[in-house]
Amino acid sequence: MKKKKNVESYFNLITNINYENENGGAYAYLQFLAYSRELLTLLRPVKKVERQLESIEAINWLFNEYLAVNFTFRHKVIFDEKINEVKNIIKLINVSLKETEIERANEQKVVHAQAA
Repeated sequence: MKKKKNVESYFNLITNINYENENGGAYAYLQFLAYSRELLTLLRPVKKVERQLESIEAINWLFNEYLAVNFTFRHKVIFDEKINEVKNIIKLINVSLKETEIERANEQKVVHAQAA
């Protein structure tokens, strides 16, 4: 349960990153990198979301490559596009996590039925 709350909090942190912050666009990229790496660590054991985690890692690689350049409007567009992509990935992850919970609950029912 605690793990689920942590995952949800990182989902919220990632989706609420503001590119137009006082520290500039590079800071938004860094925030995404930090939050998504923690999220990847939390979700790594869940096999059902491997494909989604790979997509997030690809976005991390892209953002990491852009950190060394001067930020322009183009980088804001890239950021906005990738954040929208991540929002869709988060929806897919939520569906997979709910399916996993249902499967575990059904397994628990079977175990309890066998024990009785």
